[in-house]
Amino acid sequence: MTEAPARVSLPGSAQWMISSLEGQVREVAERVTLQVRTTVPDIDGGGDSRLRQLVFTAIHNAMRLFVDEALGREVSYVAVEDMFRKVGYRVAIRGRDQDVIDQGMNVAVRELSTELRVRAAENELSAGALNAINEAVTIFVAHLTEQITIGWRAGAEARNTDSGLARARLLAALLSGADDDEVETQAAIAGWEVPDRLTVIAVELPEGRTMPGDALGHEALTRPSRTPQPVVCGVDDADEVVARIRATFPQARAAVCWPVPRSDVPAAWTWANRAQELVRAKVIPTRPVIDCVRFRTEIWLHAEPVLRRQLAQELLQPLFNETENSREILSETLLVWLETRDSAPAIAAKLGVHPQTVRYRWKRINELFGDSLHDPDFVIQLTLLLKASVPLWIAGDQSDFERFREQEEAG
Repeated sequence: MTEAPARVSLPGSAQWMISSLEGQVREVAERVTLQVRTTVPDIDGGGDSRLRQLVFTAIHNAMRLFVDEALGREVSYVAVEDMFRKVGYRVAIRGRDQDVIDQGMNVAVRELSTELRVRAAENELSAGALNAINEAVTIFVAHLTEQITIGWRAGAEARNTDSGLARARLLAALLSGADDDEVETQAAIAGWEVPDRLTVIAVELPEGRTMPGDALGHEALTRPSRTPQPVVCGVDDADEVVARIRATFPQARAAVCWPVPRSDVPAAWTWANRAQELVRAKVIPTRPVIDCVRFRTEIWLHAEPVLRRQLAQELLQPLFNETENSREILSETLLVWLETRDSAPAIAAKLGVHPQTVRYRWKRINELFGDSLHDPDFVIQLTLLLKASVPLWIAGDQSDFERFREQEEAG
């Protein structure tokens, strides 16, 4: 933490003139900021809107601080110092030289000095009073210049760090849903422009294998610290990145989520991981590349596995009392009917059985569920629940029934 500059004592006439500025601080700050950006266009980092806003906020708050201090009020430099260090940091991160900082400060001081001279003339301020104001401004600006330089040096050091580390931090920021300021800062250090829409991929690699951070080229971000391993790239680069994954690791399985805006990257990472889980559970067929959009319903239905299991215990209780074979054939038949509402011959054709077999099964289904099958809300829940559960049962997952039996015995 740096020490605040020594307070300069101003004569009463100087204080009175500065008090006239108090209600126009924002207006003057806007003019100073505009002049800085016009004269030194690189100050905004080449179109960095957040840096542009930060520059204005720093100038505005600095002017308010100067006025308050000149009028003898108790002030704190902490917030303004922090803002000026942030300006310096972001300018450096954007690859701008320290000369840009110096030019910007010189323009700001010149513009502010002109404002003060005009007001001094209008108010017939004495030369001594104006010199006292100029001395206070000089000390104040020198302190803020020191802060902005500290920030620039920190940014320059960060920019010169290992780009692989910066890319890993950028990936972590995207996956964790960090704010735009953090994402853009890490992107600038990494030299990776973040597209408006991104593709998130969860890659299941053979045991013991990982993809190095640079294995997929500059277009993709990845890090080998997780299983599945995350990959993030622009939508336009997704096909090429997947092709590189397949070429480099033929035994890998990639779950490719549908395109999302950067704010939805954490959710897309969850969905791609869930697709991999459903492949392992045999709900989604095993393929080298899993196009998640084709299995969006399954991913959605398995979003809350505990809730699905609880609903199964409540709505499917009649099926749980059947034998394992009966459960399987009745649930499969019921699901086909719920999805298609076809006739017995049509359902039989889909299931590869005789129509009479379907009629027998349907009779048993009606015995089990009765009038509930005429309740629209029940039918909707039942359809979704069976769509999520039947693939698990067919794949051999008996945990729903085992849990039901345990509850029965405990009850």
